[in-house]
Amino acid sequence: MALPSTRREFKIALSHVPREITREDSVILAQHPSESEEHVVLRVLARCLLFEESLAFGPGLSTPDAADLWARDLTGRLTRWVECGTADAEDLVKVAQRHSGAQVHAVFGDDRRLRELVEQFRAFKEPRKGESALTLWRLEPALVRALARSEARRQDWTVTVLDEHVYVEAEGDALDGPLSRLDCNSYRSGTI
Repeated sequence: MALPSTRREFKIALSHVPREITREDSVILAQHPSESEEHVVLRVLARCLLFEESLAFGPGLSTPDAADLWARDLTGRLTRWVECGTADAEDLVKVAQRHSGAQVHAVFGDDRRLRELVEQFRAFKEPRKGESALTLWRLEPALVRALARSEARRQDWTVTVLDEHVYVEAEGDALDGPLSRLDCNSYRSGTI
């Protein structure tokens, strides 16, 4: 018999300064039995970082070809695809090619996995069609690990996103870390 998912709830007060977003809401997600705490944290932080009204959690680890988060417009067209923690360059390019106009993001809290993805892109002889729609994000690994220490099913977070920094107050702890954004030109030029 398969283990059930765990219901997780995050009450989030979000202030995304560059995008002029201020809001409070509750985020409920299902944590797959094999999903790490760090992956849960990355999904929640990615939602804060890339927030839009229609951004929703994907079906989770039980559906490997689905995004961790995604958004669709009112016609059902995919507008945003977000992978967290791991990603494959070929798969990300295919998503961008199949869904013209969609923004494709990969959010990392682990430098090794980010470097692996960048090396996959650099192995392409030249940028692939759709690659310009990709954005890679790096959150401070120490911030992700610190937030992942709490396995509480209900948590209160205050998240502030600035251009190059993320501040999180979680369960009385004030945490922060740098935020890096890499587009096709920056990761291909070796500025990682």
